[in-house]
Amino acid sequence: MTGPRILIIVLLLFLQPTVYAVTWPSWLSTSRGKKQVVSLPQRKLQLGDFTGGTGASAKKTLGAELTSSREFQLTEEGAEYAVSGSSVGGRVTGRLTRADGKLVFERTYAAPGLDENLSALADDIIFAATGKPGLSTSRLVFVSDRSGTKQIYRCDVQGKEIQQITHHPYGAVSPSLSPDGGAIAYTAYQAGFPIVQVLDLGLGWERTVTDTAGTSFGASFSPDGQRLALVMSFLGNPEIFVTDLGTNTAGCISDTLGAPSSPSWHPDGKQIIFADDRGRGPRLYVAEVPEKEKTEAKLFLWRAGPSFCTDPEFSPDGRMVAFTAGRGEDAAVIIKDYPQGKSQVIQSGGAQHPSWSPNGRYLCYTQHDTLYVHDLHTSQRRAVLTRYGAISEPRWMR
Repeated sequence: MTGPRILIIVLLLFLQPTVYAVTWPSWLSTSRGKKQVVSLPQRKLQLGDFTGGTGASAKKTLGAELTSSREFQLTEEGAEYAVSGSSVGGRVTGRLTRADGKLVFERTYAAPGLDENLSALADDIIFAATGKPGLSTSRLVFVSDRSGTKQIYRCDVQGKEIQQITHHPYGAVSPSLSPDGGAIAYTAYQAGFPIVQVLDLGLGWERTVTDTAGTSFGASFSPDGQRLALVMSFLGNPEIFVTDLGTNTAGCISDTLGAPSSPSWHPDGKQIIFADDRGRGPRLYVAEVPEKEKTEAKLFLWRAGPSFCTDPEFSPDGRMVAFTAGRGEDAAVIIKDYPQGKSQVIQSGGAQHPSWSPNGRYLCYTQHDTLYVHDLHTSQRRAVLTRYGAISEPRWMR
């Protein structure tokens, strides 16, 4: 089915989830015993001297950043890599070399803050040594009612540097970060109906993308940041649309009489997974995104397991899907191989709204108004933010 070309403004819907009683199938039962901690191999790294007036504090902070990443073992002997550099007045120069003495990179970081520069250096070291992005500079966005209405906030992966992003009188929900973290799409209420706004986090300008009638919600940035997937109802029944932010056009990729929600992109940009309630509880469907206009989109049911599935999100490598199963106190965060394979309950007892870290090792989610980061390799989790109002809908910057 193809959708008409339209002049688009990005809208979203302010929804409160309904509570359902769910009986878990046997294959979703979880052990309440002590979780096994897996010991993973770490690369050996020698942390050398940092010269300059702030060199000593820079070395200490960088060591803490690299240790917390769990990717390195800091050592003086048998190191695969060595890092050294200088720090003067917050300006940092970092140098990474291999054990054979070959220079991997030498870069200077001149952001206003010393910690910001060291976080960028730590991420560059992690990427150069492991091929996976670091998390020191990544950010989380989430919804909280701390101010009295639901608003969107941003913080780092340690739950620090908290910043309120929106200040809408009637609230804002359902955030989605662009891949580079420079923009955010979210739903706000204006003129009596929900509307999706796009906010440039660097320049501060804000815009809508269409003035079509009807409601829309669930915006999600494509991997290239040039498109949005969202639900729109201007044709009558809600459907999944893909909008091009450059040309302000949109095309319908679903054909349903149900209630679709929470679309999420495959990292190759060719598929979108979403939840759709067709009367028997929300299930997960996958739509192929047409490469050419006027090409019919293919749609199929993805058999995730339980009949109440929401909030799906592909892993960064596209090989797994994280989603919420169930509602209310019985909700659980589950991951499942894609397109088929085994599934695993990551956290039950009310956990929901999972989102993958850029390196695919962690999930963030909420449980009882607390924001958690969960290490999928070790099965350990830590509370990132608590006692900060009712926290929901976290999303990790890719």
